[in-house]
Amino acid sequence: MGGSFVMLCVRCQVADAQPSSVRCALCATYPGHPRTAAGANGAPAVLRSPVALGWATAGLFAAVGLTDLVSAVLDLRLAGLVGRMADGDWAAGEWAGRVEQLSVWTGHLWSLVYPASIVVFLVWFRRGRVNAEVFDPHGHTLRRGWAVGGWFVPFANLWLPRRVAVDTWRACASPADRRGTWLLNLWWVTFVVDTVVSNGASRILRRAGELDEIARAYRYVAYSEVFSVVHAVIAVLFVLALTRRQDARAHQPWPPAAPGPLPEVPDAPAPGKV
Repeated sequence: MGGSFVMLCVRCQVADAQPSSVRCALCATYPGHPRTAAGANGAPAVLRSPVALGWATAGLFAAVGLTDLVSAVLDLRLAGLVGRMADGDWAAGEWAGRVEQLSVWTGHLWSLVYPASIVVFLVWFRRGRVNAEVFDPHGHTLRRGWAVGGWFVPFANLWLPRRVAVDTWRACASPADRRGTWLLNLWWVTFVVDTVVSNGASRILRRAGELDEIARAYRYVAYSEVFSVVHAVIAVLFVLALTRRQDARAHQPWPPAAPGPLPEVPDAPAPGKV
């Protein structure tokens, strides 16, 4: 009856806290060590390679950008032909029909590649968030579920995924890494602008009635698709950069430049042990 309760470390929730402390010896000596527990996120964070998913995501984003580029060329051509029809050159109508058919087939291809890129990206994005929790368990302002759920919350999806991305990016930084988040910010800005511009151009096209209005609307759509290509290129660069960042972080010795061997910390006792 004379025993005392054993307190778990408030940081890792795995090992016993030191006497007169709220942290275990490992957390007190090496605050950045990768040991984690289930905590508020549910299952423990497990480090998994993001390389295959990263390359798959980048490849699908590149395919989306390529279809956007082809669509932009076709829509510009279609805008010119419709413009000629508006000026009375009805012979251009036959060519306009052929170009429109090619545009439809390109749209079908885009409708296959784009959803696939979204699914693979979300899997990669969540894996990166979980990996980042291994590197820095307490450097996140949002739970790991927001890595996927944040994209589906109206209006809040304009900043929640970026917050997850920033925390993930920073958690993977090595002590000698002084690079900022400019690429991440560029990716996010182009994503938001691309979403707004694409939706706006599509609405203009749907509302166009006269031939000159349709020709002008096709130009707007083509310009928005060109911007989508720019965004796709930046998205590929961002995905590959974060993938390389995590892969390099995972292969670094832990902790960097440690002054000596890590102190051994006994396993935590069963809950309620006195």
